[in-house]
Amino acid sequence: MKKIYLAVFSVSLALLFTTCKNDAPMEPEHDSTTADTTNGGLSADEEDTASIQNLLKQYDPPGRVVWQKPEVVIGMMGELDKKVVADIGAGSGFFSRRLAQQAKKVIAVELDERFIHFMDSIKLVELKPEYQSRFETRLATPTDSKLKPGEADIVLIVNTYIYIQDRIAYLKHLLNVLPEGGKIIIVDFKKKRMPINYPPVNVRLELYEVENELEEAGFSNFESDDCSLDYQWVVMAEK
Repeated sequence: MKKIYLAVFSVSLALLFTTCKNDAPMEPEHDSTTADTTNGGLSADEEDTASIQNLLKQYDPPGRVVWQKPEVVIGMMGELDKKVVADIGAGSGFFSRRLAQQAKKVIAVELDERFIHFMDSIKLVELKPEYQSRFETRLATPTDSKLKPGEADIVLIVNTYIYIQDRIAYLKHLLNVLPEGGKIIIVDFKKKRMPINYPPVNVRLELYEVENELEEAGFSNFESDDCSLDYQWVVMAEK
């Protein structure tokens, strides 16, 4: 595990000023850790480094900071200095790193252990010590965020919702761990033609479908926005 951490840390240094993050799907990819005849004779550590590089290229397309408008999304959350935010499907920590500089605490929830190692390393490079202490990573499962009841005031799900297999059950789980008045914010791609081809249009959801699922799970007080972001909609709801 130490070797994997060091390999990820070296990648974070190389990509720190060149990578824009796209939150990873909740489904982890296969992680090969042994060399074979198909990998060009790479060592396990080299494979780990190449693996995280490939993930970052896939999930961090150039220019994402422009069209994702993270400052707009975070601004929708209101005052955060006394709030704990759980970033579900945090990926390489694109939102988590920004939230750590504004919120009381951010919990970056991920299924893929490679991204956990990446976030743990890159925060040491990118964030000031006072912000590092506000940034916690947490390895989850497809059905359990590993959040404790009342631990997070706001749940943020960016570019991840469509990959959750049983969305209603997962929303009910989040409803149970949120405190009264807690908020959920979901951001994902509009179901229309646009320059960004991933995810495919056929797997995207209409905004009203997400609103209906949130309502079915027990959330209320909806606020929806399909104008502020060029390629995405935002829906907010409360417990």
